Amino acid sequence: MKKDTIAFPDFSKLDFRVGEVKEASLVEKSKYLIKLKVDLGADYGEVDILSGLAPKYSPEDLIGNKYIFLSNLEAKQMMGMSSNGMVLVAEDDIEFVLVPLDKKIKNGTVIR
Repeated sequence: MKKDTIAFPDFSKLDFRVGEVKEASLVEKSKYLIKLKVDLGADYGEVDILSGLAPKYSPEDLIGNKYIFLSNLEAKQMMGMSSNGMVLVAEDDIEFVLVPLDKKIKNGTVIR
C-alpha cells in the first residue's frame, strides 16, 4: 500500500545507520521476538533492539552480520524490555527478509 508523501525535513529526521549484531537471543514467552545487541558505532554505542524475526531467523543466523537500523526511533517497551531502534527488512505480502550489508562497512556509517 502506498503511503502518504512526507516532506524532506521529516525524512531528514530519520537516522539510518549500519549496525552489527553482537548478540542475539530469543525473548522468553514470545513466538516472534529476538533481542539484538547492536553496535551502532560511536554516536549510539551498543543498544538493545527487539525485532519480530524469530519466525524466519534464529539468533545464531544474525550474530556478526551487519544491517541497516533506524537508530533514533523512540524507545518502545515490549515484553518488559526496552527496544531502542529498528532493523530494516524487505517485505511483501508473503514474507520478509533482512538485507545484509558488506561486513567491511564501519559500524555507525550513515545511510542516506
